[in-house]
Formats: sequence, C-alpha cells, structure tokens
Amino acid sequence: MKISEVSQKFNLTPVTLRYYEKVGLIPKVERKHGVRNYQEYDLNWINFIKCMRQVKIPVNDLVKYTKLFQQGTDTKKARREILVNELHKLEKQDESIQETIAKLKNKIALYDKGKIK
Repeated sequence: MKISEVSQKFNLTPVTLRYYEKVGLIPKVERKHGVRNYQEYDLNWINFIKCMRQVKIPVNDLVKYTKLFQQGTDTKKARREILVNELHKLEKQDESIQETIAKLKNKIALYDKGKIK
C-alpha cells in the first residue's frame, strides 16, 4: 500500500507517516524503487500509534515501547510496564473528565429547572 493510500485509510498526513517512520514508530517500511510499500505489519503499527496518539500518549514513550518491542521477548516486562503506566494516566484523566461531566450535567439541570437566572 502506498503512502497516499495509508494516509487516507488512517486520516493521517503523509508528513506525519514519514515522521513516525523517521523517529522509529513504524519499523522498517519496505521500499520498492524508493517508494514506500506499507504491509499489513506496518498498518498494524500505524493503527496502534494512532490510537495511542489520540489520547495524547507522548511520542517519546511510544518510541521507547517500539524500540523495546524490536529487541524481542526479553523486553516484555518493560513494555508491559510502559503500557500499564499509560493506562493509569488515562484512568486518572477519565476520573477527572467524569467529575467534570457530572458537574456540567448538574449545572444544566439547574438551568432547566429555572433555578439559575
């Protein structure tokens, strides 16, 4: 799959895909005559990266994870630790968001009941 097709499929710019490759987030994209030829393996990485970036997981943390992954099964514990740490951060953010949603719903209900002018 060419970069333009991958770009459309994942709604990412070619510049972003090249950047991800440059920093090591997409390991070793195959090239034919200098043109990137993304395989299923690459698409799986892109899908994972996009998911993680949507919730603002830092590129540096993802690079660490990717490098560890490339080193093989001896790094399972370290990779798991990275994922667990990111999960805990997301859970804390979610708690904060849920509190804010509850406050907003309460405030809106007060408006609906005519208790706020």
